[in-house]
Amino acid sequence: MSAIAVHAEHLSKRFRIPSPQAPHWREYLRSPRAARQASRTTVVEALRDVSFDVHEGEVFGIIGRNGAGKSTLLKILSRITTPSEGRATMRGRVASLLEVGTGFHPELTGRENVFLNGMLLGMPRRQVERVFDEIVDFAGVETYIDTPIKRYSSGMQLRLAFAVAAHLAADVIIVDEVLAVGDAEFQEKCARTMRASTDRGRTTLFVSHNMAAIESLCSRAILLERGVVAAAGPVHNVVHQYLSGTNASRADAEFVAVHADPSRAAQIRRVQAHSASGGAPVQGGELDIVLDLEVRKPIRRVQCMIWLTTAESSPVCGLSNGDYRQEWDLSPGSYRITIRVPELRLLPRTYVATVQIVSGWGLERFDEVREAVRFHVQSRDVLGTGIALLEDRGVVWMPATYLMESLDREHALVGMPQL
Repeated sequence: MSAIAVHAEHLSKRFRIPSPQAPHWREYLRSPRAARQASRTTVVEALRDVSFDVHEGEVFGIIGRNGAGKSTLLKILSRITTPSEGRATMRGRVASLLEVGTGFHPELTGRENVFLNGMLLGMPRRQVERVFDEIVDFAGVETYIDTPIKRYSSGMQLRLAFAVAAHLAADVIIVDEVLAVGDAEFQEKCARTMRASTDRGRTTLFVSHNMAAIESLCSRAILLERGVVAAAGPVHNVVHQYLSGTNASRADAEFVAVHADPSRAAQIRRVQAHSASGGAPVQGGELDIVLDLEVRKPIRRVQCMIWLTTAESSPVCGLSNGDYRQEWDLSPGSYRITIRVPELRLLPRTYVATVQIVSGWGLERFDEVREAVRFHVQSRDVLGTGIALLEDRGVVWMPATYLMESLDREHALVGMPQL
């Protein structure tokens, strides 16, 4: 077992902020004594009893929703702020990328800032000179290296900052969501560098909302929820828990009938769309569409039909139990119908479901709820390659195999495995 590079023990951080119930100046005029006794501040716990260890040479993920405490934790580990309770220890030099341009002086040139960052990391000038050309080449800012940093775009500043942190001799590198600013080519270059750094024994703490990148790069992760560690362990388990519990539009993913309609033989009373665990649907996971149905008169050969469209009303697919010849004969009563899609092959975007209860493939329609529920499919590294399948691919993703064969039997394909 490798040595512990980062050790966090019972970290807590509290901030005192102005209270929303703080008395207004008018209240000091009306009732000075009561206003002076009222609390003007309140305490917010950004972190509460956070503990974890990161091994030397490991890429460790920290994930969670906005406001969960990720940035506060990184600032404590970077020694930018101190914890209210607990302690954190780091082995060796630490390089941080918490914000675009962190550690850069806007009036200095790119060249001068590279040497300034090296000095802040405790590197002698000669050591920075040895890797200077590699830093500039990696960042792709050769033309602007002698231009003041304030003239750089945010992407150029990011590329140079990451190049400095990646090439100087830091033992621990802390990377926040700043990689989202870079283009796709640069993000892939950063990912390759972070993978290679593990072979050299460098420890990386990686925060991102890109779950495909987290799964591809990290071996373990923690999930923060409201400042508390909600899950810790193998990265795939933690990411799955995070995605399953995420549902930004839970209200849109449920329909409830306001009034009963006694004239109908059957009425849809409730519709829900979620994953099998009750959270937001995830690529490659299970999707449950659940209907509560009230039947007032005997009905025969009942079919439940689901029509999925995109948020822009483009048709996606239709589902029906009639496709499997599973029509139902129902007597009066209350029923719950669960339609489960075992492997969701939808790309990450928002979808809308229209629900119908019919007989005879729609010849008799008992009830219909148009656009009953709206849900968003969360992205995930479904192929295990570290490449997220995004909505620009279309609507669905399909697994496939790829076979390459040489038509010229006299020459073997260079670099191709024999099949």
